[in-house]
Amino acid sequence: MSLEVQSKTEALAARYNLPAQPEWQQFLNHFDLSESFALVVLLVADADGAELCRMELEKQLQREGKKLVSFDVSNPDDLRNLPSKLLTTQLPTDAAGFWVAGVEPDYSPNVSAWREAWRIVMHRLNPRRNEIRRRFNCSLIFVGAPWLQETIREIAPDLWSVRTLVARIEPQAISEIKSIISERQSSDAGGVKSGGDPLFALQEAEKLRGIPGKELALAGLLQRAGQGFAARTDWRSADKAYTEALELKDKFGAPPESRLLTLLELAWICQAFANTHRSLDYAQQALVLAQQAGNRIAEGGAFSILGLAYADLGEMSKAINFNEQALAITREIGDQQGESANLGNLGNVYAALGNIQKASEFYEQQLEIVRKIGDRQGEGNALGSLGSANMALGNAHKAIDFLEQALRIVREIGDKQGEGTILGNLGIAYVALGEVAEGIKFYEQRLAVAREIGDKRGEASVFGNLGILYSNSGDEYRAIEFYEQQLNIARAIGDKHGESKGLWNSALALNHLGDRTQAIARAEAALKIFEAIEHSDVTKIRATINKWRENEQAAKSHS
Repeated sequence: MSLEVQSKTEALAARYNLPAQPEWQQFLNHFDLSESFALVVLLVADADGAELCRMELEKQLQREGKKLVSFDVSNPDDLRNLPSKLLTTQLPTDAAGFWVAGVEPDYSPNVSAWREAWRIVMHRLNPRRNEIRRRFNCSLIFVGAPWLQETIREIAPDLWSVRTLVARIEPQAISEIKSIISERQSSDAGGVKSGGDPLFALQEAEKLRGIPGKELALAGLLQRAGQGFAARTDWRSADKAYTEALELKDKFGAPPESRLLTLLELAWICQAFANTHRSLDYAQQALVLAQQAGNRIAEGGAFSILGLAYADLGEMSKAINFNEQALAITREIGDQQGESANLGNLGNVYAALGNIQKASEFYEQQLEIVRKIGDRQGEGNALGSLGSANMALGNAHKAIDFLEQALRIVREIGDKQGEGTILGNLGIAYVALGEVAEGIKFYEQRLAVAREIGDKRGEASVFGNLGILYSNSGDEYRAIEFYEQQLNIARAIGDKHGESKGLWNSALALNHLGDRTQAIARAEAALKIFEAIEHSDVTKIRATINKWRENEQAAKSHS
């Protein structure tokens, strides 16, 4: 391997950091368990990411004496030949997978041709689902950009129904970058404002509750309480107050501008605690009212939220479209703070798509504006984003320089949420450099910040990440300690998804330590939750438990 190729591969590996991604581990685990036909859909940001995944899977299979057979696809015409290839290929007996990759990001000028090629392929394969299942005694792996999932589901519902696993692999260094649009100064802007004492506002609201004719005054006090809770990042309390305020305004005929404000603030709040579908619904309602009223500031705010929501849903073309419309409005009305935030959001979308160079261009424009207007928080956000972008490009040392600048700023202005994010990204950067102990220190600092601001879900997430990090380092005992803490918090806040992940990861760690009895007990507890929430990995997890039981029985019979 030439130095240039080696350097590119190392940068790519650092950008994705596959060992730290739970979905990658699930993807690899599938091949430990699967011994017959399985349809696997792997969603990646770009062709480079797909090639990295292919190489890593091939290495694992080779270690197990198995092969990965690949169908070469370099253009849409090659892809269209897939159906005939699938139905005529004779696979070797040691084949564990048949790899088909046709990855074209949403932002590519050639994406339409690739979409059409995949649609043709799925249309031809769908009626031959059973024939494909009979011919393949291994995994059939379709690899594409995130939009491929919807294409298969729409065009080939019969084939989609037999899928075994859908895994989404994203550039790891970017995955934690989720900046919220900066606060607006005007009450019409739709941003979350500083607010007053929310408890006092609630006390005053109680005095009006049940008094006829005071319903809209009550709604105003609830809205004030929501603003106060939002300023304290108490998103759940803010959501409750805003939701009741909106219900009162709807029921008792509040003016459209008043409803518009509450809709926008609810959309921001739901976006903040990742309730994406509700955020989308509120933002769409707000957009209609804003356009009817000719309120360009509120219209821009709605476009911004829609851009964030669609990015979370993986619909990147829509995310780019809405963010560009928001950016155009902020430039039109001279809102430089809003302009910088929208530039950052566009950068985040392109970063998630794997177009790190274009993302960096947006972050650099953002940095130029925030420095010009003296927005220190915006400067910290932009520097942090540039740090993560350089991490994704494999420039770990340069990434650390940006992140350290960002860390100084967020600490200076007291932005604890931003501090936690940057500390986590610094941990990622040092781990990528091989300085695992230093990376762990930053994760531990991030944990301290999460505890300080009462971010229980974030705290549980950090414990889970630390567990995975220690597990990857071979220290399963320490990993289990962190999984236990993750479990305790997840159970306390009713986070079933977090609880199931903690149980399953601790089961894997216990199995590695040879404590199969405890591993099976944890895995069975996880399985109950996975079944309750209809998780896609239920079949795989059940198979793993059965395999562990067989191994345990065999060990007992030989003892």
